[in-house]
Amino acid sequence: MKTVLSFLLFLFLTAVTAFAQTSADIVVTASAIPETVETTPAAVTVITHKQIEERGSTDLADVLREVPGLSLSRTGSAGRATSLFTRGANSTHTLVLWNGIQLNNPYFSGFDWGQFSTAGVEQVEVVRGPYSALYGSDAVAGVVNVLTSPTASYFHGSVEGGSKGLRNAELSGAYAGTTGKVSGAWGHREDDGFAPNDDIRQNSGNLYAQWMPGANFSLGASARRNAYDLGIPVNTNFSGTELVPSPNRRGSGNDRQIAIPITQSIGRFSYDVALSDNKRRDDFQDPDDPYGLTESRTDSKVRRARLVTRTVTGIGTIVLGGEYARAVVDDASTYGVNLAGNRRTERSFFVEDRLSHETESGAHFELSLGARRDDFDTFGSETSPRVAIALVQNGTKWRAAYGQAFRAPSVGELYFPFSGNRDLNAEHSRSFEFGFDRGLGTASQLSLTYFNSSYRDLIIFDPATFIFSNIGRAKSDGIEAGFSRRIANQFYTSLSYTWLHKDEDSSTGLRLARRPEHSGSLAFGYTRGSIDTNVSVIRSGARSDILPIAPYSRTENRGYTTIDVNLQWRAARFAPYVRIENLRDTRYEEVLGYPSPGRRTIVGLRFGT
Repeated sequence: MKTVLSFLLFLFLTAVTAFAQTSADIVVTASAIPETVETTPAAVTVITHKQIEERGSTDLADVLREVPGLSLSRTGSAGRATSLFTRGANSTHTLVLWNGIQLNNPYFSGFDWGQFSTAGVEQVEVVRGPYSALYGSDAVAGVVNVLTSPTASYFHGSVEGGSKGLRNAELSGAYAGTTGKVSGAWGHREDDGFAPNDDIRQNSGNLYAQWMPGANFSLGASARRNAYDLGIPVNTNFSGTELVPSPNRRGSGNDRQIAIPITQSIGRFSYDVALSDNKRRDDFQDPDDPYGLTESRTDSKVRRARLVTRTVTGIGTIVLGGEYARAVVDDASTYGVNLAGNRRTERSFFVEDRLSHETESGAHFELSLGARRDDFDTFGSETSPRVAIALVQNGTKWRAAYGQAFRAPSVGELYFPFSGNRDLNAEHSRSFEFGFDRGLGTASQLSLTYFNSSYRDLIIFDPATFIFSNIGRAKSDGIEAGFSRRIANQFYTSLSYTWLHKDEDSSTGLRLARRPEHSGSLAFGYTRGSIDTNVSVIRSGARSDILPIAPYSRTENRGYTTIDVNLQWRAARFAPYVRIENLRDTRYEEVLGYPSPGRRTIVGLRFGT
């Protein structure tokens, strides 16, 4: 506790120094209306394209590791299954969006961050807290929205190679004019990995277009596709006391999203319509499995229509909206068909009343009241309220929020043979938070938030009945802190820290697996002339985990610290660089049984306008 208080005091004393004014960030995720970070009554982190480039990141998972309140666990090398935990909640409790399109898998919920490239990404918005009042299911602990809409014309590219057979390439470009804008990006990755059968091949691309014939109307289209093929170096199906290598165990697949957004304003009234189609396919094969040749294929698709209307009043904005979505899943394996076109349909209606007020003393008051009603054909209805308030004055924002959220049972939890349970209800949460932000929109920023959440009706596999049941309960509370500062455009630094004071299973009192009590990051850089160098330090404390082999008992996974170094030389339109990942060659496992990557040196070249 003494360490925690000392760290927070350091952040506060550092942040109360002088600030240099810069431009404000516009966010579109925390509310149904675009707003600035300075005024939104939410705990939000904005990651810009410039920050991604400074870090030299090619995977979004590595970018998110430096966000307060988030922790990630990857099963080995880059590209493998990667889970994100927000404020200690389950990995299925964070909603993932790409340009507003929901990406969470309807088969068994959640989202795999293993193969999400940074190619073409303009901005990432991370909003923490319950947001079912706006987005419905899965937005239990937070929302991550990845945006590719360009704000200016550009052309970028990069090629790089590194040890262990790493070969990456990216190309992206955009045109932004007065009547329209268009952008596209492509990324390729080849990596032999750090063990036999640890290789990955990945191709990803995205397109974005928007036509704006007038100031009050726009028609857009966006598309994204990712394809992967990778080896799985270990097999946890073998009985025994040691993990067995799997030289031929492989996974492959692809996912594709298409969306058509329409926006129009008519005086004080405006509306958005978004039609989207999201498809995913995952294949698996292992001829050496102890149970014989094992193959499986899963196909899932979600079609969604969303309407949001806004009416500006004298003191704020009233938002009304509705949504319709249908998810369909097919799954088959060597042993037969598991799911054959099983469906889940939802209909919803939501409202948000956003009130703003400026006092004579210059203080800005913001109040958000919202609720959403979701009706599912599989289990019934859910109502999700949320209230948030913020007071902004003299560069400081005080805020507080309360909300209820839910996660609908996935298609697999409902219908998978033998373990599925058609009588499942939704998971539920109640959360509140309060915090303050200082210096938002300036060169020096500080954010502190206390959060408290309780979860009930969690869906877990019941060993007594061998089916999924609503028998889980959990609770978590803690503090998240973030700080960043730039000095004369030469020095820049950022810190993040998360303290999960209580993150436990209410029935056993044991801490939840793979979520460290203490975690954080420190990044600092220096730019002078054409030289830009930065160092990123990631710290994850000890955390509870489960042995992947018999006797499958709970144990403690030790903490670790990794250091990445990036040095680049900007020469006109070209920028050669050297990046060293895991500088100290730290040996660690984010998930027990899956060794994480060791030290790697990467040499590359960026080019463009």
